[in-house]
Amino acid sequence: MSNGVTPKRKDVLMLQATSALTRGSGGAELTEDAFAWFHSHYYEWIDTPKKSAEANGRSPQDVWGEQWRDFAQRFGEIGRRAAAAAGNGKIEAKTLEEYARAVERESDCPWCPDKE
Repeated sequence: MSNGVTPKRKDVLMLQATSALTRGSGGAELTEDAFAWFHSHYYEWIDTPKKSAEANGRSPQDVWGEQWRDFAQRFGEIGRRAAAAAGNGKIEAKTLEEYARAVERESDCPWCPDKE
């Protein structure tokens, strides 16, 4: 950056995740609350070490480069499902959360947020 300030890598990864989500939504508008929910849900996830045998204590941030396509596919799927549910309306936080949790539950992914 021209001002000599480098954004935290975690923030850059959140931008990538949000970009994949919005691409998946096909241009459907997300409410401010939906973006806030997405940020709060995935921001801590990015650098939280995962406990599965495959993850072996690594966080999504640790494997972002090698796993990015899988992450992007899942974020895009969340956007697609939420947009379809919203019809021609805006994607609300409740709808986004519902489909994010559904994609997480259905995914056989050692990096996904812990199942609730």
